[in-house]
Amino acid sequence: MCSNPLIVRILYLFKTTLSIIKFIIPIGLIIMTAIDLYKNLINGNDENYSNIKKIGRRMFAAILVFCIPTFITLIFELLNINTTSSNFASCYSEASLELASKLEEEENLKLKEADEASRKQALLNSQIYNAQLKAMQEENLKRNQSSNQGTYNDTTTDMNKQNHVYIKNGVFYAPKYRSGNSSTYSGKDCPGSNALKKGYNNKYGYNNYFWTMLQNFREGLKAAGYNINYSNQGCRSYDYQVDFYKRAEPGRAAKPGRSNHGWGIASDVDFYKNSTTKCGSGRNYKNCPGMKWAHEHAKDYGLTFPLLNASYKEDWHLEPLNLKKY
Repeated sequence: MCSNPLIVRILYLFKTTLSIIKFIIPIGLIIMTAIDLYKNLINGNDENYSNIKKIGRRMFAAILVFCIPTFITLIFELLNINTTSSNFASCYSEASLELASKLEEEENLKLKEADEASRKQALLNSQIYNAQLKAMQEENLKRNQSSNQGTYNDTTTDMNKQNHVYIKNGVFYAPKYRSGNSSTYSGKDCPGSNALKKGYNNKYGYNNYFWTMLQNFREGLKAAGYNINYSNQGCRSYDYQVDFYKRAEPGRAAKPGRSNHGWGIASDVDFYKNSTTKCGSGRNYKNCPGMKWAHEHAKDYGLTFPLLNASYKEDWHLEPLNLKKY
């Protein structure tokens, strides 16, 4: 009980109050008695029995009040015999301002030690997290570079081929645009709403391997305390690109048939400043740390933001890092 400075201060205040009462009230009673005797003397009142009786009552009250602290101390001394009550009795006896100050200093010291231990633990957790994140990024990079390796065979039976895009040794190959050859125009074979029925692992029409990389990237962002959203337009149709190109400012959009969105290997993304709050249109690395993390770590997941330094800067356009045309 005496380890709590607040309790010690309360007990000390109680003891002090009793000590004041012990002297103030008896003195007050004595003064009142003296005043009564003086009044009787001035007025010539000879009611000695009545005066003596009143004086006696006041003297008895004064003695009783004077002895109250002694009675309380005696009770606590007796309580010390009972082990279940000795803690409080001892605490009452030892209560003082010095003890309360000492206990407060000890509490402050413990709080400082706890804060220091918490800081060290947070630093350790951060180091462990960074090590785990680095290991995960290296594993993801290896997985993305080595998955689905094999000899390319440009036929409809090629299992690595999807929407005219194929994967070899971690490299994405998309058809090179040739005017007049519609088979090289992106967006001509988007799966639309039948993506899942046509063997896609997502309903948006993203290339299966690209979609897997996007999910790995999202998990990395979440582990770092951020988030990211991908466009629901996983494969942009040729007709949509035609309309988009007409509406866009000159040089702002890829010419119809040449956009990587039409091959399902590009995505426009939304960044988050934390795990739940999206970054606005005026985002930068300071007010949108999730975007900064994404730009810096995309390569760890086999991805890139290729238009960061374009004439029309697009910080949201994401593609595979290893992309070639055939």
